[in-house]
Amino acid sequence: MSTPKSLLFLAAMASVAAMSGCASYEVNTTRGSIPGYFIRHELQESDRAVEAARQAGKAQICPAEFQAAEAAKNNAYDVFRACHTEEGAALAQQATAKANALCPPQVVKEVPAPVVIKAPEAAPAPAPVPVPVPVVVAPAPAPTDHLMVSPDSIVKGQSATLSWTSQNATRCDIQPGIGPVETQGSLAITPADNTLYNLTCNGVGGVAKSAASIAVTAPVVVAPAPKLCSPTVVDVQFDTNKFDVKPRYHDELKKLADFLAEFPKARGVIEGHTDNAGDKASNMKLSQRRADSVRNYLIKTFGVAPERLEAKGYGPTKPRSTNKTKEGMASNRRIEANFICE
Repeated sequence: MSTPKSLLFLAAMASVAAMSGCASYEVNTTRGSIPGYFIRHELQESDRAVEAARQAGKAQICPAEFQAAEAAKNNAYDVFRACHTEEGAALAQQATAKANALCPPQVVKEVPAPVVIKAPEAAPAPAPVPVPVPVVVAPAPAPTDHLMVSPDSIVKGQSATLSWTSQNATRCDIQPGIGPVETQGSLAITPADNTLYNLTCNGVGGVAKSAASIAVTAPVVVAPAPKLCSPTVVDVQFDTNKFDVKPRYHDELKKLADFLAEFPKARGVIEGHTDNAGDKASNMKLSQRRADSVRNYLIKTFGVAPERLEAKGYGPTKPRSTNKTKEGMASNRRIEANFICE
């Protein structure tokens, strides 16, 4: 018994033999998207004829006739693909004929030359005098330029960038203070004052000018913050409802006077404070008297300039201790001094 592979081989050979006996077939190169290993040669012959015409440039020489031949070839493939084998092969032969006959060379029919009867020869006419043709020279294009500065405002000492471009120019110049430059470029500038820069570019066609300005502002000088140069509390306390300075605090006030002598430009405020015993209005007046008492003592005893000292009473508004104990109330009846050194 034959094997399945042997049967398949015999069937394929029989198919080839059958096709060879009926018509001319060739190996299918998949032109026209038609499946199968073999295909009628007429179809692929028409495809080759159209492609040869394309390669010969006939699609440009006679585009309408070329498109007609290509359409005929495509129609033959469509008919063949629809299982009308013989009709498709016949159409393919027609398409091949059209492709091969594309763009026939023009036959020029020769026209016999007319018989010319020569007239008697006359004297030759004088040669015409050539008229000179004026040469028109187009004018050279006018130059253009553009100047810019970035940023257009700086603080004195800072730098900015000056940039420029030009067209149809052969040389350029920037003023003030820069001079000749390339026809385009950029450079850093550090002007000391407000400045208007002028760009002038020359070319065969004329002169171009442009300008750009920059504003220069003075640097902002930030004054240093005032410096507190003394302790905020001076250890001077008072008895209830009293504003006289007790002798035991004279040494404490001398320390303050020595400080003022060491810093002759120091100035400040002598602040008076009270506890909360009594009404507020009375305490405000009492605290002012206490501040005045210390200020006057420093002026009279140590010769401190009056304009360097200010006295101000705050009453009970700024306690530093509790007013619920005797000790706390005594601590609140005090003098504070704040001074600024220049």
